[in-house]
Amino acid sequence: MPVFVVGLNFKSAPLELLERLAVDPERRPKALAHLLSQDHVHEAVVLSTCNRVEVYTAVSRFHGGAADVRRFLAEFHHLDAQDFADRLYDYYEERAVQHLFAVASGIDSMVVGEAQVLGQVREAFQAATAEHAVGPVLSTLFRQAIKVGRRARAETGIGAELASTLTVGMRVAEGQLGSLAGRRVLVVGAGRMGRLAARAARAAGAGELVVANRSAGNGATLARELGGRSVPLDRVEDELAAADLAIASTAAVAPTVTAPVMAAAVARRDRAPLVVLDLGVPRDVDPEVRALPGVMLADLDGLRAVLETGDSGRRDEVDRVRAMIAGETAGFMSWQREARLGPTIRSLRARAEEARRRELARAGSRLAGLDERERAAVEAVTRGLVNKLLHDPVVRGKALAAGPDGDLYARMLRELYALDDPDA
Repeated sequence: MPVFVVGLNFKSAPLELLERLAVDPERRPKALAHLLSQDHVHEAVVLSTCNRVEVYTAVSRFHGGAADVRRFLAEFHHLDAQDFADRLYDYYEERAVQHLFAVASGIDSMVVGEAQVLGQVREAFQAATAEHAVGPVLSTLFRQAIKVGRRARAETGIGAELASTLTVGMRVAEGQLGSLAGRRVLVVGAGRMGRLAARAARAAGAGELVVANRSAGNGATLARELGGRSVPLDRVEDELAAADLAIASTAAVAPTVTAPVMAAAVARRDRAPLVVLDLGVPRDVDPEVRALPGVMLADLDGLRAVLETGDSGRRDEVDRVRAMIAGETAGFMSWQREARLGPTIRSLRARAEEARRRELARAGSRLAGLDERERAAVEAVTRGLVNKLLHDPVVRGKALAAGPDGDLYARMLRELYALDDPDA
């Protein structure tokens, strides 16, 4: 079945729309079940990160599959399709494969070469596998995409400088505060991004590190690992009143740091500057806190203005990755065309075996006098004859199927041997 992707990312949509269409890990099983209930969707993977929401599918028909995925996005998020239709991009077959490989290798990221996206692609695939939402097409595609991502980082310098959006956010914070050495840092959230943020703050020399998390156990574990302390979320106001830098990234669907909480904290700060990095999608910090005195809020929309694109010093590395992706894409498309020939070959062999048995049955009266050994010899001779007649069409068909017009040869075989005609 063809590969089809529908999505939107930081280039095609504002953060507000990405928030509304995001699929958090808890809702992903339901989203996958919803997708697979559609008429033309047979396999599905949902990739939802801070910078993109993409639905990868194996579909039986292009137009039907496209309508199914768009319907899913609207129904699942309780939105009118017109609210986001003009922001969507969709890629089919070869372009869909190229796109996933570009995502996995980091050249389609807000920060070119960022390292986190490969783990996010792997996590999305594993989640879909756990829900039995992938079959041979997407399983092969995503395994190859993960290999492409690893190759890009091992064989080129694409990931040599910037590691993630977090890295850029930390640079913004240092630009505002001068240095993080000895500073008080509050990390809200102890999930994957929270752990990365806490480690980055400690590596930058943070003097005091505080982790606020909904689950006390996870927060305490992270704080203990890094020599900090943990507090429950209802203590965020106290910590904001004392912090120099706050980094928020949770799985909450509504802001964890609200405007009233921040206003109360600011009132206790004596106008000392506070830098806030909101790396969550949906946002973890109410955007209204920007209006409070002394607060510098940078969310993902704000970071776009300062992110490096890599178009200058890293253009050669991007070109090297693109060349790698071209070769890997050609390899996947060749595999897919060969795989599509499989049912045709099986049908051809079944048709030949049916014809062989039918002819032997017609000759039954003339073969009645044969003993068991002689019957076995007739069976072997007729099977051998059929196999020899099919050998060249099958071998050459597989070779031709690997080429750019491979689907044409599969259709020709089906037409020549009337494989779709039940009465033939």
